[in-house]
Amino acid sequence: MTLGFILLGCAKNLVDAQVMAGELIAAGHTLAPRPEDADILIVNTCAFIHDAREESAESILSACAHRDAGRCRAVIVTGCLPQRYGKKFLDAFSCVNAAVGIDGLDKVAKIVEKIGNRRQET
Repeated sequence: MTLGFILLGCAKNLVDAQVMAGELIAAGHTLAPRPEDADILIVNTCAFIHDAREESAESILSACAHRDAGRCRAVIVTGCLPQRYGKKFLDAFSCVNAAVGIDGLDKVAKIVEKIGNRRQET
């Protein structure tokens, strides 16, 4: 499965994405050269200031629209936004396939596997 990252926010998000990418590659996945070429999009969000939250929301909705157009299988949201808002985040963004905060980034490879297996079963 190919994965594409949409990175928003601070330098820590870049480092977090690099860690996730390393784990995903170790699990046998590849990184798409461009997010729009990916089977799964991972939107790594920021929630520090209002403008960052707005940019994150727009990017999530854009990724979900990209998926709904049949261009990818799933959208996973990571980072500060789901960390900060928890269940409220999932209620507000029911279009995402999965979400995990900064304290659960080590779970992303398992989430990708579950999503990939679901698509193969149908």
